[in-house]
Amino acid sequence: MLSRPGLALYLAPRELPFILIGGAIGVLGVWSPAPMAAAAVTAFLVAFQVKGEILTKPRS
Repeated sequence: MLSRPGLALYLAPRELPFILIGGAIGVLGVWSPAPMAAAAVTAFLVAFQVKGEILTKPRS
């Protein structure tokens, strides 16, 4: 059987100060003329730790 490469994404919340900063960035889209989608994506990346891994072997 041949292995197929895949992508694994790991999401973990950061510590409390980063979550508060991410929330403040999310609200910035409401207060300023910045696009709401850009503020939401930035807030997500600040508040959560995102790791990606390319899998070449099947996990058991």
